[in-house]
Amino acid sequence: MTRSRSLEQAILLEDLLVIIASLFLAHLAHGYLASALPGLKPPVATGEYAHLLLVFLPTWVFASQHLGAHHLRTLTGPRLVLVRRVIMTQAWGLGAIAVILLAAQTALNRSLIATFMLVSTVLLLLGKAVQRGWVVRHRGASRALLIGAVDDGVAHEIERLDGRRVERSATLDPVALGARLREGPVDEVVVGGQMPAEEFRRLVAQCAEAGLPTLVRIDHGLTTTAPTTTPPQTDLPPPVVEIVGATPYLVYQPREHHAPALFVKALIDRVLAAALLVVLAPLMLVVALLVWIFVGRPVFFVQRRGGLFGRPFSMLKFRSMRLGAEDEQRELLHRNEMDGPVFKMAHDPRVTRFGRILRRTSIDELPQLLNVVAGQMSLVGPRPLPLDQTRALHGGHRRRLAMRPGLTCLWQVSGRNEVGFAEWMTLDLRYVDSWSLTLDLAILLRTIPAVLSARGAR
Repeated sequence: MTRSRSLEQAILLEDLLVIIASLFLAHLAHGYLASALPGLKPPVATGEYAHLLLVFLPTWVFASQHLGAHHLRTLTGPRLVLVRRVIMTQAWGLGAIAVILLAAQTALNRSLIATFMLVSTVLLLLGKAVQRGWVVRHRGASRALLIGAVDDGVAHEIERLDGRRVERSATLDPVALGARLREGPVDEVVVGGQMPAEEFRRLVAQCAEAGLPTLVRIDHGLTTTAPTTTPPQTDLPPPVVEIVGATPYLVYQPREHHAPALFVKALIDRVLAAALLVVLAPLMLVVALLVWIFVGRPVFFVQRRGGLFGRPFSMLKFRSMRLGAEDEQRELLHRNEMDGPVFKMAHDPRVTRFGRILRRTSIDELPQLLNVVAGQMSLVGPRPLPLDQTRALHGGHRRRLAMRPGLTCLWQVSGRNEVGFAEWMTLDLRYVDSWSLTLDLAILLRTIPAVLSARGAR
């Protein structure tokens, strides 16, 4: 439910890109067909038919909105319904082209139009199959926490129509909610049942502090638990309305990043990470061999860390410590040089000589490019913490989990381990609250001199 609108906008954008690409592919295909079948009209320049997109695309978007071809509930529903709605949306676009060309008495290369419709329909259906698999896989891993008296109908809407896993909790106690949020990943909180307005504000504020959206059902234009507008004396985020199934919800969300920008960020992340893996492959092979020789096997250090909303994932690094280093950490806790629930040491005895070189040059982080390609991390984002440290984050510090973790961040380029825990968290929250593609670019550019200077690297 939460972020559904942004995700649906990204899906619609992908569909439009497929249609635009289909015009150029149809032109190429039509050229081959015209040379093989003399009865067809010869191919014409693509530009002469590009104007048809000005008619087709707006009509297609209108039909998609009306029929729900890009809606999550359509993607996660029966396959036959999805195919039918794609074909019906295509028919709307074809009808618009036919009406405009007929009214304008324009000569029509019907074979090219037919090729375009065939190519675009096939590619859209293939794209929908990929989108469906992605949504089912990723949204099915998302978790909605239902607290209070949430009826079965609401749970059904969220689970079936929005593709999320549902977890129930009968208590509305803020302390119990905070403890649950620290235990494991939660993507959104749905509040049900009657409660005093002040208690509702505390719950929403606690979720907002953790970077989580809070949803409350609207009945007949009014919520069952709170006013439809945020009281002026509170710092709650302003609510917006989202609809799942036939039910509208008020969503209190700290900040919802622009969907197309997030899509571009994810695309840049994976393309750049894949390119860097290709370019740096010889270096990584040499480093892996040296780790094997000077540090030992296994070459990679794999550790479970907290990702988006605290969701666990296996982060990769070149191994810089001796075997069994994690088990020795308890004996070194009294030497921790970082305040807060994190562990940092300037001269960690578990790190090997060659491992220190890897750490000072940040080469040990290069395998995380594979995490970026897999979508578990971004190039830029708050650094992921081990699971025990992630669970130990309290209050507003948990809002740093609202963005996908990254290879580099403001903390990395501001001195890393020379920065105290409170300032570290402040830098991460500043990034989350003011994120933009421009900020990502600035951090990436600042990362290069930060790595070369090795400031704060341990």
